[in-house]
Parts: sequence; structure tokens; C-alpha cells
Amino acid sequence: MGFFHVYYKSPIHWHDTFHYFMGAKYLPELGYTRIYEATWVAGRELGAFAPIRQVRDLATYAPRDVTTIDAAAVRGRFAPARWQAFKRDLLVFGPHIDTWEHVFLDHGYNDPPPRALILHLLVRWVPATPRALLLLTSLDYAIVLATFWAVRRAFGGLAACLAFAFLALSFFARFDFIGGSPLRWDWICALLLGAAALARRAPVVAGLGLGYAVLARIFPALFLLPLAVKWVQARRTGARDPGLTRCLAAAAVLVLTVTLALVAVPGSRTLSEEFAAKIRLHNQSVYTNHVGLGSVIAFHTAPWIERPDGTVFVPSEAVLAARPPSWVLLAVSVLYLLVALPLMLKAPPLESMMYAVPLVFCALSPAGYYYSFLVLLVLLPWRDGVADPVRLVAMGLLALVGAAAFAFEMASPDLFPLFYKVSIQLGVFFLFWLVFEYVRLAAPVGRRPSVPAAAASTTRKA
Repeated sequence: MGFFHVYYKSPIHWHDTFHYFMGAKYLPELGYTRIYEATWVAGRELGAFAPIRQVRDLATYAPRDVTTIDAAAVRGRFAPARWQAFKRDLLVFGPHIDTWEHVFLDHGYNDPPPRALILHLLVRWVPATPRALLLLTSLDYAIVLATFWAVRRAFGGLAACLAFAFLALSFFARFDFIGGSPLRWDWICALLLGAAALARRAPVVAGLGLGYAVLARIFPALFLLPLAVKWVQARRTGARDPGLTRCLAAAAVLVLTVTLALVAVPGSRTLSEEFAAKIRLHNQSVYTNHVGLGSVIAFHTAPWIERPDGTVFVPSEAVLAARPPSWVLLAVSVLYLLVALPLMLKAPPLESMMYAVPLVFCALSPAGYYYSFLVLLVLLPWRDGVADPVRLVAMGLLALVGAAAFAFEMASPDLFPLFYKVSIQLGVFFLFWLVFEYVRLAAPVGRRPSVPAAAASTTRKA
């Protein structure tokens, strides 16, 4: 349901691809804050964008009148050949986007520097022709297929088919938001490839996959937390797991090496500082399509205003004022970790990663399409082709939550109440899921699926 992108009857999501192609290709000239002013100046030279009166100032996130843009300064950041290339590329995007007034008020290009630099190297010399963009935006499909193959080898055909059916049909894994855009699913594929490698007792490969997911989207670092808990547990009990140690070491070495390289090189250090400042600003706002505890609290507390057409909205100032203090989300996250800790300690290392899923909901409230990581709740319970019956019930409940979300969407296309309801549904699901996990833990051992002893280790015996 939307796995292959047909937004505006095109396999290319032109709005999203504009940001991720142009933002990455011209990263040295645009940084993280100048894509809209450069696009407006180039467009005016091409005779376009005359009706545009405001763009978002990505350094402040406030609307900015276009009369304040210094066109000479914008052009001065480009070499002459690069400026002409920028305009040629813009000519390709222009006719395919009929809502430029919305594009100019979007929130820019937000890939973390490691991921942005990789994409920059990939597209720097690629012209923005429809054929090239179609090929580029199809890479995600190839990566997803390769990931399916790896997951099938590690977890079996049934588990892999269920997991990828969930990805293809899930309300949260939204291809209508980010499908048809360059490499938007690489991070979740890296997370799944890391899990598959850990299941096949290839810990270094697993660590590299998990480390890439962290570099690509930062928040997947939370999925390493349960593995760290298992590592500490093994050290304290004397039952050391060399595979888990190598996995965490590989992830840490990759993340630290790339981070230190970014800091050491002056150009990338400036880029990293600009990204950090922009993301701090980005995270101070509240967005209608974000899902999590913080969003629920903010939108529940703020007053709702109904428009004449029956849709509702909340003034941005009211939402910002209603945001919970950071200590509240921190306290809830710590409380969740304390509740989930006994479950982590009982679980094998790979399985323990599931318990980071609700932590993202409590601590961060990312955009709804990032909840593709819910697939871990469908995949990781499977061992040797068998899943606990209690967990199968939880999977069914998760599928029901997704179906209810689609029903809400069909009843009303209004995104604000839709994602508010979905956040509440998901929070309730996590409460039931925790109860199910404790029910499973309390069940007699004889009622659980039999698992070979070797399955609890992350490395093959010598």
C-alpha cells in the first residue's frame, strides 16, 4: 500500500527529491541554511518565482521577505560553472512542482553530515535529468530487496515475509512521505542488516550496520542501549560474549572515527556546527506529523481551533507553549527503562533491541515515517522459525493499530488530528506490549518455544 511511490502519479517524489538531491549536490555552496534563498535567486534569473514573497530563513526558521535576499552574495558562494549547473538542475524540477510556495516554507535539507557527505559524493556530478533522478530514487528499492534477502537468510522465510509485509503495508512506514526520494530508507535497512548479521553471528558486520544507522539518522543510537546493557550484564556475571563485544566495538569505532574526522577537517567541522545549530532549532518546533509522547502532551494541552471547513489547527505559539519540559520526557524515559530492564536482562542480546522501540516514542517524538523501526517488533521475536504465541498476539495488535490509523486517515485527511490519534494509539499499544512481555516472562518455561542453547550467543563456537 504505497511501497512504490506514486505521489502525483510519478515514481519520483519531486518535492522531497528537490531537497535531498539539490541539498546534497550543492552542499558546499548551500550548507544547511541557504537552499531556499539560492533557489529563489536562480529562479528569478530564469524568469520564475515572481509570485513568491517569502521563504523560510533556515537560520532562524522564521519567514523571510525575499526583498532581503542578497542575490550577489548568493551567487558569490558558487563558482560560475556550479551556478549554471544549479540553474540547469532547477529547470528540471520547476515544471514538476506546482506548490513552490510550500517548498519555500518547508524546513530544508536535514541529513546529518556523514550521510549528507555520502550523498554529496554520489550526486555531485550527476545532472538532474528525469532518467538520472529515476535511477537515483530507485536505489532504495534495490537496498530494500537486498535487505530482505539478508533478513530471510538470518531469520527464515516466514519472519522475513511478515516483517517486509509490515514495512510495505504499515501506516507508519510512509512511502507517500519519503518514497521516491534519494536513499531515504538506507538507515532502516542498515538497522535490519545489522540485526541480521548479529543473528548470523557476524558481529563486526552487525556493528558496522548499526553504526551506519546511527551516522545516518542519529536516533538509532538508542537501539545500541539494550546491547550495552547486555554487555555490562555479561561482564558482571562472567559469561562474556566476545561477539557482542566485537559488535559494539565496531559500531563505536565507526561512529567515533567518522565523528572525529568531521571535527578534524575545517570544512566538515563548519558544516557539522551548522547542522547542530539547525537541528537544535528544528527540535524546538512541534510538527503535526510527529509521533511520540512529547507531541501527544503538546497537542493535548494546546487549544484546538476549528476552521469553517471543519478541519482543525493549533496556533504554533500555543503548541510551543504547551510543550512539556525536557525533564518530564527524561523522567518518563528513565521510568520506562527501569520497567523494561528486567526484560532486557532476560532476553538474548539481539532480542533485547526490541525494548528500545518504546524508548524512542517516550524520549524523542520523531516524524511518523521514522517509525518504520516498529518492524523490529515483528522480526526480532522469531528464533529458528518460531515465535512465542504471546508475541504473535502483540504483532496482531500492532497490525490492528496500523489498520485503525488507515481508517482514521480515510475518514479525514486532516493530518493534525490524524497523527495525534495515532500517537495515542501507539502509546496505548506500548503499554499493552509491555504487559504481554511480562506475561510471557512469567509463563512456565515448558510453554515457550524451544530454542537451541547456541541461539542465545552472538558468536559461533570455536
